[in-house]
Amino acid sequence: MNGRLYTMMRSNPGTDTEGEKVVCLDAETGETLWENAFNVYLSDVPDTRVGWSSVVADPESGNVYALGVCDLFLCINGETGQTVWSKPLHEQFGMLSTYGGRTNFPVIHEDLVIISGIIINWGEAAKPNHRLIAMDKLTGEVVWFSGTKDLPNDTTYSAPTLTTIEGQRQLILGTGDGAVWGIQPRTGKPLWHHDLSRRGLFATPLVDGNRVYASHSEENMSGSSMGAVASVEVGGTGDETYGKEVWKMEGLVVGRSAPVVVDNRLYVVDDRCKLWIIDTETGDLIAERIAIGDRKQWPSLLVADEKLYVLTENGRWAILEMTEDGVEFLSKGRIRNEAFHSSPILANGKLYFQGASALYCVGSPESKQKPLVLAEQLLGETPIEENPEPAQLLVTPAEGLLYPGQTMKLSVRLFNRLGQRLADPADSDITFSVEGPGSVDGNVFTADSDVAHTAATIIAKVGSVTGRTRVRIVPELPWAFDFDDLNDPPLSWVGARYRHVIRPVDGSPALVKISTIPKGARSRAWMGSSELKNYTIAADVRGSRANDQLPDIGLTAHGYVLDLMGNSQQLQIRSWSPQLRMAQTVDFPWKEDQWYRMKFRAQIEGSGDNAIAVLKGKVWPRGEEEPADWTVTAEDKIPVLSASPGLYGNAKVAELYIDNLEVTPNE
Repeated sequence: MNGRLYTMMRSNPGTDTEGEKVVCLDAETGETLWENAFNVYLSDVPDTRVGWSSVVADPESGNVYALGVCDLFLCINGETGQTVWSKPLHEQFGMLSTYGGRTNFPVIHEDLVIISGIIINWGEAAKPNHRLIAMDKLTGEVVWFSGTKDLPNDTTYSAPTLTTIEGQRQLILGTGDGAVWGIQPRTGKPLWHHDLSRRGLFATPLVDGNRVYASHSEENMSGSSMGAVASVEVGGTGDETYGKEVWKMEGLVVGRSAPVVVDNRLYVVDDRCKLWIIDTETGDLIAERIAIGDRKQWPSLLVADEKLYVLTENGRWAILEMTEDGVEFLSKGRIRNEAFHSSPILANGKLYFQGASALYCVGSPESKQKPLVLAEQLLGETPIEENPEPAQLLVTPAEGLLYPGQTMKLSVRLFNRLGQRLADPADSDITFSVEGPGSVDGNVFTADSDVAHTAATIIAKVGSVTGRTRVRIVPELPWAFDFDDLNDPPLSWVGARYRHVIRPVDGSPALVKISTIPKGARSRAWMGSSELKNYTIAADVRGSRANDQLPDIGLTAHGYVLDLMGNSQQLQIRSWSPQLRMAQTVDFPWKEDQWYRMKFRAQIEGSGDNAIAVLKGKVWPRGEEEPADWTVTAEDKIPVLSASPGLYGNAKVAELYIDNLEVTPNE
């Protein structure tokens, strides 16, 4: 954008200040113009897999948008590198810190920036679901919040595609439930989906006209074969929109590399680095198993100047000419000690491709090529005048967090059945109602002043069209929870209800992290605002033993965890689990089926560049006098300045129990 190249990568690798960063380069010279570095915290991603998402640029605002591996979402000024706004999506929505680096891609549509991921939210959205969040690209306000199917198997890194089919604007992406989905980008309304795999789709589906070409490398929906490439025809509009399979080739394992279409031929490279050419109309093979010269494939294909460009995992590259019978190799080679996982791009006649050790630009000064304008595939939308009737309504902000007695101004957006925005309704035409503790006066919602750790749903109605938004209501500190009068975890806690229950333990109700949820062994729950700072969280904890395994039991504060680790019999303070850049660990033998008291204090000392986080933890048998000394202490010189208090648990086979939880401001 504007002669600048933007990318994501590790920051200060292998040091105690390691994190993630967005880098801006002069696209002609490679000179670094600015870097925006930020923390990775409360994440399970290995440090070698940081930067697996892509930066997206918005020419209209001049901003760039990036999702970090711990689900910190940033809007950055593309000229200066300064953060315009940011949102910790793991804390505010329950987005999973993506295991294995599987970080999704943002996309810009008009006034929105849209991002997705596996989210374990609250209320009716408490079950895991590959959900999408659309935010105002200038302010970060949540405009809509939508989902696919509950209980997906995977997180993914499939990029979304915007298109217009039969006059209807769509956002098409592969998701963690193994399906390709079409969604209205202005409203978040799911239009259609096509189930392709029992696990997540990682390769980005290719949209060509009204056809979507999708692939995977996992189990098919039936039978025992692995992998498939399929062609899906998309048609219809509104509630009649459909995705119909035209053909499918099972057993073709294409888990990462996205294909290209040229002259009714689909070119795709499988995971073993073999090129296949398929007739797009019939699904018949034109050529198969053309060796590129490597064993593994990650990057997607690129077509430019009537040539096919291929990068491979082990540093190989090839330039191919497309022929009647298949392809002809024009040039190929290898960069030793290099690895290519990301896909090449083309700009102003130059190729850019990012390796594990360097970023490369290939081209000549006089090389110019008219760029492909992807926005052209958005043309052909049906005029709004043909569908003037309101059919959908959004209430914004689509998610809220308030203190008791606090107010929130509401706005209403009307859309037709194709997801096109209509004129805003007059205030007199809007009727608001509230389910839960609060009221609406005019267009202002006020949370009740005498409630805590609960939520309300606000419903707006214009004629026969309704929409709703949800608001969590969480008081200022201090908090205390004994769970005696609750049937479920507090409604306002994010990421808690699906993986925790309340039941009697030793004769008193306690919060139980259960071990029977598939892929729910590690969990985090968030209790309140991401703006909280300088506080102490404490709780009674207990772990049971099963199959000779003990759980890990943790309290989180300020983006750090105090973890009572069962199998290793240790107590640890850390921020980033696999990297342990600032971890402090002490031996701490503890017994199953015995209650302990855990206490974790987080304090920011100093300010500006001199600020540090001072973290202190202690554990002692419940009922005994609290020890004067802290059991373990740590400092972080690149501190997380504020974050929600919460819980961490790793219960693979054995349950863990929590009671008498308190969060108090530091004195």
